[in-house]
Amino acid sequence: MPASFIRREPLRHLLDQAGAVPVTVVCAPAGYGKTLALADWVADTTAAWVSLDRYDNDAGRFWSAVLSAMAECVPDDSPLRDLGRPAVADEPGFLAEIVDALDALDGPRLLVLDDVHEIVEPRTLRGVEALIRYAPKGLRLVLSTRLDPPLPLARLRAQGNLVEIRANRLRFGLDDAAAMLRAVGIELEDEQLRLLVGQTEGWAAGLRLAALSLRDAADCDEFLADFAADDRSVADYLVGEVLTRLPGRTGEFLRVISICDEVSPSLAATLSGLDDAGVLLDVLERESSLVTSVDVRGQRYRIHALLRSYLRADLNRHQPERTVELHGIAAKWFAAEQRVPEALDHAGQARDLAMVAVLLRRYAVTLLLMGEHHAVTRALALVGHDTVTEDPSLALISAFTHLAGGDLAAAETDFAGSQAIWPATCSTDMALLRWLVGAHLALIRGKPSAALLMGEYPDGLRSMGAALEAWTRMAVGWTSLYVADLATARRELREALRLARGKGFDHLVMQCHTVLGAACALGGDYPAMAEASAAAIDLASERGWCRAPWLVTDYLVLAFARLLNLDPAGAMRYATQAERANHLAPDPRLRFLISFVEGAARFDAGDRSTGSHRMRQARQQLGDVVLLPELVATVALLEHPCALALGHYAHAREIFDWTRARIGDTAEVSLLRAWSLAETGRAGASRVLTGALDSARAGLSPITRVAALLLETAIELRAGRRTKARCALQSALALAEPVRLIRPFGEAGPVVRRLLADQQGGFGPLDDFASRVCEAVTGLHGVCGRGVLTRRERAVLTRLPSLWSLDEIASDLALSVNTVKTHVRSVYAKLGVRSRRAAVVAARELGLI
Repeated sequence: MPASFIRREPLRHLLDQAGAVPVTVVCAPAGYGKTLALADWVADTTAAWVSLDRYDNDAGRFWSAVLSAMAECVPDDSPLRDLGRPAVADEPGFLAEIVDALDALDGPRLLVLDDVHEIVEPRTLRGVEALIRYAPKGLRLVLSTRLDPPLPLARLRAQGNLVEIRANRLRFGLDDAAAMLRAVGIELEDEQLRLLVGQTEGWAAGLRLAALSLRDAADCDEFLADFAADDRSVADYLVGEVLTRLPGRTGEFLRVISICDEVSPSLAATLSGLDDAGVLLDVLERESSLVTSVDVRGQRYRIHALLRSYLRADLNRHQPERTVELHGIAAKWFAAEQRVPEALDHAGQARDLAMVAVLLRRYAVTLLLMGEHHAVTRALALVGHDTVTEDPSLALISAFTHLAGGDLAAAETDFAGSQAIWPATCSTDMALLRWLVGAHLALIRGKPSAALLMGEYPDGLRSMGAALEAWTRMAVGWTSLYVADLATARRELREALRLARGKGFDHLVMQCHTVLGAACALGGDYPAMAEASAAAIDLASERGWCRAPWLVTDYLVLAFARLLNLDPAGAMRYATQAERANHLAPDPRLRFLISFVEGAARFDAGDRSTGSHRMRQARQQLGDVVLLPELVATVALLEHPCALALGHYAHAREIFDWTRARIGDTAEVSLLRAWSLAETGRAGASRVLTGALDSARAGLSPITRVAALLLETAIELRAGRRTKARCALQSALALAEPVRLIRPFGEAGPVVRRLLADQQGGFGPLDDFASRVCEAVTGLHGVCGRGVLTRRERAVLTRLPSLWSLDEIASDLALSVNTVKTHVRSVYAKLGVRSRRAAVVAARELGLI
């Protein structure tokens, strides 16, 4: 065995099945490691092995070799040892004797026939067929071949008497390839290894040839980049072992179709001029594995990657003019089939820039909505910057491409350039595209067009088909959010989503999911919000669009969803992803919301002082930027209780004034006032809360009524009215459960949390949700409380609710007053508070006292 040989246990396990069936076929092209795998497998067993060549087509020579090999693994008294070469006239009798002798053996013996494809003579093949047909119980036949032999394999397959191991089972995976390279002293990085295995498609010979060359390569990356087309050892092997063994017609056919990564029978016929191209592809796929079908219907085929690369490079070297001609033929075929990315690629390689420009004008919008940004970008680069800037249509398409990729500055530059040279008359589709790009740029700047605000579509939109209509509906839905017309937003977005899905416009589908997630967030449908944004991120991940600027909103929405579910770690993670994706930061609202949600998550995670400061800072930096009322209400409901919990009453008053100035005297403002009165122990909290509850049904956020009911629960508990408190708590759970709203329960204070825990199992249909809420709240406060304070600090903290002075606390603990002061300062810092009262409140919420 060669030094680079690697034992592969899954393959040996497959071969072990040969002991249970009459016939095993190992079929794959040259260099797939058939012989080595079989040799390793039989090394520890008693087996007969015959390596065949073209001379073994002589039946006498063939049977002499088989009998000689079998004699080594049968008993001395076996009739097989006495059989000689058959006479032509007595062949049936000779075969009968062999079958009888094999039947007489005490157990099955393995006979491996290697390189069976060398046997083409009918007389010799009839002998092998007889062994298969009569299936003597003392024989297990293993056939190793590059092509399916003309033997009754179909009948064996139907009877369950055949094990087949083909190229797909022999290919090397990443682990196998790494082990083989290490055996010869070569270590590749993960990306280099993936590249090599991808180039060779796990072909064992290709990997071994690469290993030989890698030993002497000065730069592995450079070698791997050129390996498939330029490595001389691979070329020699392909020529010597593969191409020279093919009929001339077949070799030329493969050379012609190699310019395409995949071909259909129709395309292969167009390129080669052969009417039977489909039959030839099928034969090559079935008999050689040099060509592989990539769909179940046999409508798409591809040549093995290394062979394709070699053929393509050889064609370029020796017939460059024909290569250009073939690319031109392929471009026209793909264009006729409306497979535009492939048409653009081949038109570029055919140097037909006029065709590239025509394809761009006709299909660029569709390609971009499908997510084929790279194809459009490459085509624009191929046409050239000067041509693009001098052509209003191409400049507009370039603007749209930059817009879809999130490069706002480049989009505005190209759009302005197209406007400057726009012709007096133009096609309807270009006029519509111009209108849509301008509308989108205005939306991103936060200044939606009046037409979109009115839901007005331009003339001719519907006549341009699903692409422009779907894109426009998405823009109208997005615009509707600016005026808080959530019903229109959701209606238009769902219609856009339906159109986009029906036409395979995946990039537009992602955009619709993103805007729909934002619309659901503003409307308080938090489950639908999270579902839509998660769908956008999943699609982006699946299609490799992880840097799409749209995902900023999706990450932000999921951060908000985690925040509402009392998952600060998840909220922080998504907020960080939103910040990374928001490198261009075109919208101050997004910057504000990302920073604000991160601050709220920090507060919930226990870094209360920093979290509160981050929220306040984000709001102050927003300045005069206008927010939707729903956002203002949500921000206030998140930040205000945090300020109160820290005892920062001036901060709380600032939030109240900011909220009232922006949305007026709404239910949310009444709730903020009630919170402040209840926290500071002033009279009137119940009265104000009653007003808040009465108006909360029309509140701007689902959080409003849930939070109001939880405050009512706390007030009733303090007044000793436990039954009313329990009713209010149950009402809060009933409102929160459909929208999966947990965070208000975490802010409700220890008395409400205690009632929630005490009443477990008593909420009827809401018990499951109540349990989840209780678990989340307890987990959050438990994590915040555990390990925060030292034993001495907790001893000091437990005495802070008393009226004792620090001197009295020091005396009680037998400590100096300076030591107690140090512990108090440390407690304040760890709890994120600045006063004794705030420390007591925070400690109670955390369950520390």
